[in-house]
Amino acid sequence: MAIKRVRIGSKASSRGFTLVEVIIAIVVMTVGIVGMLAAFAACIATVQQSREDSVARQEAQQFIEGIYAKRNSGAINFNNLQNQSQDAVNGLFKDGMQPANQVGPDGLMNTNDDLAALETGPDGRNLVLQRQILFAPQFLADGSVNPNLRRVTITIQYGNGALRRTYQQITYISTYR
Repeated sequence: MAIKRVRIGSKASSRGFTLVEVIIAIVVMTVGIVGMLAAFAACIATVQQSREDSVARQEAQQFIEGIYAKRNSGAINFNNLQNQSQDAVNGLFKDGMQPANQVGPDGLMNTNDDLAALETGPDGRNLVLQRQILFAPQFLADGSVNPNLRRVTITIQYGNGALRRTYQQITYISTYR
């Protein structure tokens, strides 16, 4: 077995990286960094969507809890739990999508006494939010309307531009407390 001896300062021991190797290394690192930045941006967008989804769910739940609380306290009766187009005399709730106004003196959202909408949300951002409440009669097996039960559909639209999303929650409310 022969041992090859290399002199210090010889051509073989003084070689470094060539310009082509450096450029290839820079390109590979750039592609990796751009990929990481794209993944980071996607993560931030997902976190923002999650926050908006949570606000919409809380808004719908708050809506329903307010209706149950007013019914249970006797502040409103079952006949008032309707849209204005269904019963102009008794119906408390506005029809169609409404801006996210603040609750008025009656303590219910989407009624005629709502206060002006807030300019921004609790985190200082302007979340474009609209909501709708829809009461629908429920039917008995014989096809007649159940006088003691109504279906309540809460629809929340939120987001900006092409990223508008909808959250819907369905529940039932009865005359019984």
